[in-house]
Amino acid sequence: MLKHADELRRKEMTTVLMGKIESTKSFLSHLWTTDEAHFHLDGQVNSKSNIFWVSSRPDEVNETPLHSQKVTVWCALPMKGIIGPLFFEESRQTVTVTKERYVDVLNKFWDELETRYHTHIPKSLFQQDGATPHTANITINWLKELFKHRVVSKRCEIGWPPYSPDLSPQIFSMGLFKR
Repeated sequence: MLKHADELRRKEMTTVLMGKIESTKSFLSHLWTTDEAHFHLDGQVNSKSNIFWVSSRPDEVNETPLHSQKVTVWCALPMKGIIGPLFFEESRQTVTVTKERYVDVLNKFWDELETRYHTHIPKSLFQQDGATPHTANITINWLKELFKHRVVSKRCEIGWPPYSPDLSPQIFSMGLFKR
C-alpha cells in the first residue's frame, strides 16, 4: 500500500516530467523507458501480475514446477522504435540480474543507441524503476556519466517513486508480449 510519502514522491516526479513535456515539445520522443521481464518457456504466467475474473470457481487446476525454464529479457522503448530485446544469459543459460550483468546490458544498449539514434543522445532521458541492480553505485555512476542529469531513477535528480510500476509503459508492453 502506498504511504503518504510515496504519494508525494509520485506527485513530485510527475510534476517535474509534466513540466518538461510542456516546455520541450520533443521531450517524449527522447524518453527511453526500460525494464526487464521473465518469460517462462513452458507458457506459465505469473499469477500475481495476470488476474482473470470469472463468475464461478474454475474446476481446472494447473500445477506448475517450482523452477520452470525461463529467459530474462530487457528492452528500452522510446516513443518510436525499440532497443532490444537483450537477454540476461551466459552460455545460452538464463542468469540472475546482478548489478554487473545489468551494466553489461546497459553497455549493449548504449552501443545500439549510438548506432541507431546518435543524434538523439544529447537530448535522451533514461527511465528505470528502483530494482536493486538498477540503483547500485556502479549502475548509477554509469548512467550519470553517459546521460548526465537526464536519468529518471531512484537516487537520481529526477527520482523514481517507490511502488510505482504503473507509471512505466514497460509494464503494459511486457504484459502484452507475454500473452
